[in-house]
Amino acid sequence: MILEVLVTSTPTDKTFFYESSFSTENQPCIGQIVKLKFRKKNQTGLILKKHKKLKLNFTLLKVGEVFDGLIFKEEVMKSMIFLSNYSCSPLPLIFKQFMSGFDEKIKKIDQKFKILDKPKTKINDEQNKALRKIKDINLECYKAINLQGVTGSGKTRVYMKLVKKKLEKGFQCLILVPEIILTKDWVNEIENDFGIRPYVFHSSENKTKRAEIWKSVISGETLLIIGTRSALFLPFTNLGFIVVDEEQDQSYKQEDKLIFNTRDFAIVRAKNSNCPIILCSATPSIETIYNSQINKFFKISLTKRINERPLPKIEVVDMKFQKKIICKELEESIRKNLNSKLQTMIFINKRGYTSFVICGKCGFVKFCKNCSSTMVLHNFQKKTPAYFLCHQCNLKENFFDYCENCKSSNFLKFPGIGIEKIEEEINKNIPDAKTRILSSDFLRGAGNYEKVLKEISMKKIDIIIGTQLISKGHNFPNIKTVGILNIDYLLNDFDFRSNEKAFQQIMQVSGRAGRNKISGNVIIQTYQPDHPVIKMCKDYKIDEFYNWEINLRKKKNQPPFSNFISIVTSSKVKQNASQELEKIKIKLKNDFDQLIIYGPAPSIIEKKNNLFRYRLLLKLAKNSKTQAQVKRYLKTLVSSYKTRIFIDVDPINFL
Repeated sequence: MILEVLVTSTPTDKTFFYESSFSTENQPCIGQIVKLKFRKKNQTGLILKKHKKLKLNFTLLKVGEVFDGLIFKEEVMKSMIFLSNYSCSPLPLIFKQFMSGFDEKIKKIDQKFKILDKPKTKINDEQNKALRKIKDINLECYKAINLQGVTGSGKTRVYMKLVKKKLEKGFQCLILVPEIILTKDWVNEIENDFGIRPYVFHSSENKTKRAEIWKSVISGETLLIIGTRSALFLPFTNLGFIVVDEEQDQSYKQEDKLIFNTRDFAIVRAKNSNCPIILCSATPSIETIYNSQINKFFKISLTKRINERPLPKIEVVDMKFQKKIICKELEESIRKNLNSKLQTMIFINKRGYTSFVICGKCGFVKFCKNCSSTMVLHNFQKKTPAYFLCHQCNLKENFFDYCENCKSSNFLKFPGIGIEKIEEEINKNIPDAKTRILSSDFLRGAGNYEKVLKEISMKKIDIIIGTQLISKGHNFPNIKTVGILNIDYLLNDFDFRSNEKAFQQIMQVSGRAGRNKISGNVIIQTYQPDHPVIKMCKDYKIDEFYNWEINLRKKKNQPPFSNFISIVTSSKVKQNASQELEKIKIKLKNDFDQLIIYGPAPSIIEKKNNLFRYRLLLKLAKNSKTQAQVKRYLKTLVSSYKTRIFIDVDPINFL
């Protein structure tokens, strides 16, 4: 018997042939993970095909050994091949992802998974109604369900009821969350409210623990896994339910090495496993809403908060008539909250103190030496020294209070507004308030994050100032007011998704206010109070927004009515990057006449990590035959070109 094997260490789809050394009755099967010698090194392989006879003009090595019980089921094999073809990535790279938790020395978890006790939380009438609707759908096979509910409506309680039923029947279940830092919150909620202790799987988890879970999953044991993107590459053998929580979150898009969207791949895995999947969000992606409109997904809605509290009132303030960074309406609201011992949350999605520094005398602006982007000033006017940080390559440099170009002092200007400048402004105007920044720069490690969350829950902090991290899945019961600053940058972004991103950001952050017994209010600072997105957010016209945005996309033939594929080349030599794309463009134009091609053009951030970047953007008709043909061609580019080529199917980042 001749075995056709995939090897993790190869950069292409090339497979290799090995002779089977096993008896007829003990022959390994397709999907079996094996040990073998490859280029004089011990490697891990995956059996793709078996051949009784093959005419080969070379001597075959023998497969050394099989890993007992380690077999990828048909679903895993199909999902691997799909992702390879879809993302234009070599199959060994996908296989490597599925093997990332594997450790030969580690045994599976000894402790059996069990449901601890009955749920402690009750569900309300609207949740019961939603459950009945979902149960009317056949959950014994693949179904995609869009569970859309306002913030605080108890979506988790609905899907956990369904997850628990699947676990009781002996199935494996997976709950995906967008950020590692959020897994602890989900685990605590599920354990406290539903008596289920899930296992956590993500890239920062202990390697031994990851390996134990990996072994248990491939062994077919009943498990509930909570994890981030990497959890989707676990080799499930008995998958019965998938939940993608906060499905619209951009963190689900992996943009390094293997480029893919977790939500979309989760749907593929659910389909191949013939199990239901729930896409859960207060602000679903346009793709999910559209798929619900065309009846590809089932839509289930929750329109009320658990405690029957009204949604916070949203006030829009025109900043054209304001002199301060923080408008007087927001400042007044903060002072009232302080007197009432209530908390305020301020959202601004800009890290650091200011996004750039300019010399008022010579006009010099500090740029990163590795990238074509400005250096962001951090830690300005704090006890520890200030520094510049590039948000592209993470280059860090000391800050000096004089111009590097003309050496002049007292001329530096700080026109940009970042999260640290907002804190400075509040401390100056409201010195009695206790402030705390919630941003990735200030929260290194889960321990720090949990410490801050505890301080917030104990009311030791009056004002929480945060980036988009604060909009994700948190329940702060004492927050009365939410202030949203600098939303205009999103509304006027170059991205065709700018309206969608702005709407989601506003709605998600607004939902942090008035979640318990107090009524909440939201203040949006903007220079565009008449912008359609702002007006629809103010009045909670959620369905109206989605219909409006989908119609806009349809007129412009933008996703979901078409597909984009981004091709980016990078090289130390600027000319090489652009020339390679020109060659690709000529080839594509000659072979695919229905293809719309934009570029090549420099990327918005043209230089990153000392590499020049050029972009080609392809626009294809939805589900066309041309799309599959284009992808087959693009897949060959990754390994054949001298310059680095990145292929991003359905991009969400155009930098």
